[in-house]
Amino acid sequence: MPEPVVQHLAEGLDVFFLDALHPGLGNKYYKLSANLASIKQKNIATVVSFGGAWSNHLLCLARLGKQAGLNTVGVVRGEQAAQLTAMLADARELGMRLVFVSRAAYRRKAGPELMQQLESEFGDFAVLPEGGSNELAVLGCMQIVSDLARHGVDYDALVLPVGTGGTLAGLVRGVDRPCDIFGISVLKGAYSLDDEVRCLIGAAMPEQVRWQLLHDHHGGGYARCSPALMQFVQMAERRWGVLLDPVYSGKALMATMQLRATGALSGKKTVFIHTGGLQGRRGFPALG
Repeated sequence: MPEPVVQHLAEGLDVFFLDALHPGLGNKYYKLSANLASIKQKNIATVVSFGGAWSNHLLCLARLGKQAGLNTVGVVRGEQAAQLTAMLADARELGMRLVFVSRAAYRRKAGPELMQQLESEFGDFAVLPEGGSNELAVLGCMQIVSDLARHGVDYDALVLPVGTGGTLAGLVRGVDRPCDIFGISVLKGAYSLDDEVRCLIGAAMPEQVRWQLLHDHHGGGYARCSPALMQFVQMAERRWGVLLDPVYSGKALMATMQLRATGALSGKKTVFIHTGGLQGRRGFPALG
């Protein structure tokens, strides 16, 4: 039986599951599809991108790249461990070539030294940023608004997790009604993200849309999972049958409940955008 696209959680709160529309890809489908189509049109055979050992972005790039007939290369932050994570093992199984670099080298990943090294090994290639957020990704994520309408979802507030900001920017650009959009940053202290999202939105923001990034729900930092967060993720599965990952959707849905408790969402038809990434649950043994 197919997974529901929309699930009612509480009065005034529904969940919209992007994985139900694009299994195993979620928001990465919207962010990557147009980028990969553009790369193919330029007759470039290889695409390079970046991520950590549990990168959902790299896994989805490997999956969509294989479907598109492109070679994929993942530059991974940190030295190679004795055993690949489940995410990287899946990416390699899909044909992605993995290049491990030190954390110091990773911080300089846009510099000429690493680019020249990759070019000598893989030839000409296109580069996608870590997380995949760029102009084409934003245009792709505007389609999420069309999918909300296609499934008859009513709302005047949206909440979603935010890593690099492309999905948030696409929703802000695409919404065609009065709406409050809350982005829950999963990164600790990533205050520069506000300006990065503004740049991604550009001048195309509808006047009736109000958006903000909230920086106090990171749970200790990227990929950190406090006992309270783990308890919430387990409760969501037990009580509602909703699977969450602690890195993105768990933090953001927990923040949604806190916003409701403080009255920030009072009287609003709120939709939580579940962006996917459930493959990452495998990094948390307590989730089975």
